[in-house]
Amino acid sequence: MRNSTPHENAGSTGDGSLDPKYGKPDAIALKSEAATTVAAPARGAVDSLAARLQIERAPAVDRPERKSFEAFLREDAMVPVGNGRHGKYSFEGREALLAVVRDIDEVLGSNDGQPLVDSVIALAGGAQFGKTILELNLGAYAASQSFLNFGLYLPDDKLADVVIDTKFRPDVVDQIPWLARMTQVGKAVNSSGKQVNTKKACTMTDGNRRANFLVSGLQKPATTITLDVACRDEEDDIPPRNAKFVKGRLTSSALRIQFIIGTQRVHGRGMQRAWELGSQGVFLLGTESEAWQFEPGQDVTAIPAGFLNPEEEFPGIVRHALEGVPRRDDPKLTWSGDFRRDGDPSATVSVHKPTNTYYLADPQTGEPLNRLRPVRLHRNPGQIEMRRKSTRISQLAIGAIGLSQLVNQFQLAVEDPEEMTVFRCDVLGLPKSTAQAITPDVIQRAQTIAPFEVRLVREPQRAAYAGLDMGDKCWLTIREVESPACKRIIYAASITSADVVRRIQSLSGQNLWDCLLVDQRPLVAESRDIAIALNGLLALDQWPTVPLVTNKEAWISLPGGLTWNGNAARWQGLKAAVVRFDRKKLGMGLSQEFDQFESEGVKKFVPLVNCNREETIDRVVRELLTPDEGVNEVLSGQVRVMPAMLLPSGELPIIKTLERQLIAGSEREREEDGTLGDYKDGIENHFTLANGYSALAEICGLGGVGQALPLPIPAVRRSEVADLRRDRKAVVA
Repeated sequence: MRNSTPHENAGSTGDGSLDPKYGKPDAIALKSEAATTVAAPARGAVDSLAARLQIERAPAVDRPERKSFEAFLREDAMVPVGNGRHGKYSFEGREALLAVVRDIDEVLGSNDGQPLVDSVIALAGGAQFGKTILELNLGAYAASQSFLNFGLYLPDDKLADVVIDTKFRPDVVDQIPWLARMTQVGKAVNSSGKQVNTKKACTMTDGNRRANFLVSGLQKPATTITLDVACRDEEDDIPPRNAKFVKGRLTSSALRIQFIIGTQRVHGRGMQRAWELGSQGVFLLGTESEAWQFEPGQDVTAIPAGFLNPEEEFPGIVRHALEGVPRRDDPKLTWSGDFRRDGDPSATVSVHKPTNTYYLADPQTGEPLNRLRPVRLHRNPGQIEMRRKSTRISQLAIGAIGLSQLVNQFQLAVEDPEEMTVFRCDVLGLPKSTAQAITPDVIQRAQTIAPFEVRLVREPQRAAYAGLDMGDKCWLTIREVESPACKRIIYAASITSADVVRRIQSLSGQNLWDCLLVDQRPLVAESRDIAIALNGLLALDQWPTVPLVTNKEAWISLPGGLTWNGNAARWQGLKAAVVRFDRKKLGMGLSQEFDQFESEGVKKFVPLVNCNREETIDRVVRELLTPDEGVNEVLSGQVRVMPAMLLPSGELPIIKTLERQLIAGSEREREEDGTLGDYKDGIENHFTLANGYSALAEICGLGGVGQALPLPIPAVRRSEVADLRRDRKAVVA
């Protein structure tokens, strides 16, 4: 009699909790039951029943037992080796992947029969070291051995088709005979038992149990098939809103396991964000004398003596063995692409040639490092207990990838900024995007010039302005203005939408700002309530008729000091206003108007600021940039050389969120021709927008209408934008 897998006998209470009878969660045993006896079907159910029986009565398949994913890879998995041939999967030269594979087995309960439900594993890193073959074999193992429904999600259906046709079928299914006999390609069975014909799915069955393997694009929300394990690949290219729907496919499962795999390209979102939210594992390489104390892929709790992280030590970690074998005085690779010695860093000793011999060495001691025995350190180990493991792997930690190849790629990167971006992402496994104007270095600079912490008090005699981005969570920033060249974000907070009106009224009573601007949507009523309350209009009994904004004779004076000056077409004594992005063209500046509405049978209004979204974001992005980033702003006759906006520092979670969202919010869309377009939407950029509203409040609070500001990055798709930006070298205050 065949032994059962750790998942086959699991039981569930039906609500995802543990069944005391079995002491472990149901790993979809219910979805892989033997065929059951059914009553005579209704006429409309004949087709569905026939489809079910076709699969449930499939011939039995004699398959080997693989107790773990690691065993499946070692015993069954095949990989392309060139010339149309395949060879056995091996961890040789890819020892770092052992740690990740063993994480997967731990989560699946392969070793002890106790799956870790609601786990997330994120694998971030360089390109071309086996991520795709790993995830496809994981899906094959989960469906064919543990009979778990597995879904692989990619950015779009076109890529999903390519993965199925050129990777999964030829490199996985066709290479494992017993797996091929279990697999019905192009078919899946939904939770109601109905067979679904779809190119991007297959059903695996041993004649008794079955499970689905699904590959799908995420250009729209995930629907239809219920999953136990969901994997997302190329996370940076998946719309964040659609990625959230993947969790819904796991709701009915007792496992609800997620894998996120991809190359980090941008800061603050996508794959980098997934790594940051987890345990932040990195691989360390040790000197030859120290590395042999550890097993390849072993986890360590502190940096062992003689170990370092290779991608963070690049390029000085790479040495040219001038005599073919390592020597202490061998020259190091430099950011110029040549090799120099520490004693004379100005003199080039050698340059790259394909015949050169390279090795990794400690940049300080010159002792060679062992690429075949990496160890892993989790920099945020507290997340392990939360079942959120994340790991970063660079190509430097993959011994199977030759160093000559990497040095050759680096030569191209030295000459071309775009190639350098690709090199950092694909080789070093570190995020770098020319579409993001703000980087971690820019953030750090704004925090270290004159360090300060967040505070709920403003300096006397200094103006302060606030911005509020509305949504399920509302995001507040307060800027304090010392001078046009020196401003500070002194406070940032996230507030629940249910409490935002009360909370803002309370903070306003502490005299923390002179003027606040809040986006009108999506919480239109709450935004208007805030504007009414802060402008002192709650007790207003009679509301005047709204004049045409073109009427220069119009003058409205309201209790609390708020006044409409028709001649200047602006509000005076403004304490709060709502913001609307109705100015669709660049160069139109901003205008102050009326937001009219009816409430309790009375026609009311609040101040409205109408502006352009791109200019609003660009204004605050450039406050953090200097001539080093190509932004030249002339103030009082001189070019500003330091950032105009300083940021709070510290380890508070809200500070880390502020940093991340300011970086994410500076990213632009990439057009088909490679040029940069509008600032990206639909991402976590709430503090960027809140800061943009505070900048608008600064303009309105100073009595200005605001001039259009040229954007620093040229050549987007619209001709009027290109005309506006062309040949603008400086911004004159």
